[in-house]
Amino acid sequence: MLPLNAWGDREHARRRFLRRQGRRPGGERFTDRLYEIKTDGSLLDPSRQFCTDKEYAKQYVEMTLGPGYVPKTYRVLRSAAEVMDFVPDRVPCVVKPTHLSGSVIFHTDPDRPPDRDLLLKWLDTHYYGKRQSREGNYRHLRPKIIVEEFLSEDGVTVPKDYKLFCFHGVPKLVQVDCGRFQEHRRNLYDDQWARLPVTYAHPNGGVDQRPAKLAEMLTIAAQLAAGFSFVRVDLYVASQGVRVGELTFCPGGANEVLAPAAADIALGKLFDPGYRLDARSCAEAWAPAGGS
Repeated sequence: MLPLNAWGDREHARRRFLRRQGRRPGGERFTDRLYEIKTDGSLLDPSRQFCTDKEYAKQYVEMTLGPGYVPKTYRVLRSAAEVMDFVPDRVPCVVKPTHLSGSVIFHTDPDRPPDRDLLLKWLDTHYYGKRQSREGNYRHLRPKIIVEEFLSEDGVTVPKDYKLFCFHGVPKLVQVDCGRFQEHRRNLYDDQWARLPVTYAHPNGGVDQRPAKLAEMLTIAAQLAAGFSFVRVDLYVASQGVRVGELTFCPGGANEVLAPAAADIALGKLFDPGYRLDARSCAEAWAPAGGS
């Protein structure tokens, strides 16, 4: 029942961080620095709000990089009436809310109608609201649903998510997510594609092959991140090329656990300008800490 104001948001964030992380925020760990972003008011910056909206983020990407770097938009549904009349005219396609995080439908069966009940629920969900994230960049977003191009490396399977953490315009950390809708696995790498001996909210998967387009991915992320002190640039590498999925300003709401604790402490230095991570030099230092 915390009020929807700055104090209520900070108190909500503090309680959730304590419950999820098992400690109070306020140090120099990686997760502490994300908590600071969530609670210092910077998420209310108009540019962050604009780029959080998945429809408008595409405009930012095209204004920054030029055309051809985002999935094609087929339709944007702005009302319940449009949802009820919606019939996909291109299948497969991806359907997702522009104002929420983590919600998506991969619509691949042309003979099956879309789940309109779920779409209506999305339209009725305020991600910032009392029982939601309370992340300021979502506070003023208008509910919409975007229908867009299905991207895949082989034309069939859902592609891997490559998420590049950028600090003061420099991509320093790469997160790779596989099997998000089955058996979710996650690995972290430095910018030279050396794997970090850490877990971050999900178990590790097998070693990911270094993307052939890694240099292009790093360049794209750096260009998009130039105007922000911190942002995560989410990319796909598909048969169509490198595409930008979205921009994320407070990954996991600062609540995802990074282990071991030594890694959480060390990765906090990424927020300092000029600090570069060397995963190989970290492995020996972090390994003895186990999962603490």
